[in-house]
Amino acid sequence: MGLNTASISRLSQTWERMPGKFKKLFAELESLTDPSLNHKAYRDAFKKMKSPKIPFMPLLLKDVTFIHEGNKTFLDNLVNFEKLHMIADTVRSLRHCRRNQFGNDIPSKEHEELKSYVHHLHIIDNQQMLFELSHRIEPRI
Repeated sequence: MGLNTASISRLSQTWERMPGKFKKLFAELESLTDPSLNHKAYRDAFKKMKSPKIPFMPLLLKDVTFIHEGNKTFLDNLVNFEKLHMIADTVRSLRHCRRNQFGNDIPSKEHEELKSYVHHLHIIDNQQMLFELSHRIEPRI
């Protein structure tokens, strides 16, 4: 998770000033993103969530890759439909994330504010830049 990167975790003074309720929330999120048992905690919590919801895409891609790499496309010169069904189930689970409790797709107009927020998010994935920003906030002593 982004808050566990070295450029963030080194900010000891900032972490000390963080209110306890946010530290507790962070600990809960850490346990939810625990990769043990093939991300069981996340998968269980995600199943219980009502749609619409946004899945953790790297995990879905990992699942599809595992299915693809771990199963032959052809068995005895015949198409392995079991493999195709597993991939289809994974893709179908993604489509269900868009639906409401009645099985209808959520009209996108209702979520323009959220879509705008996500679209305009400024993400810094350059580790060098993150370290430079981190050292501006809390210089080395």
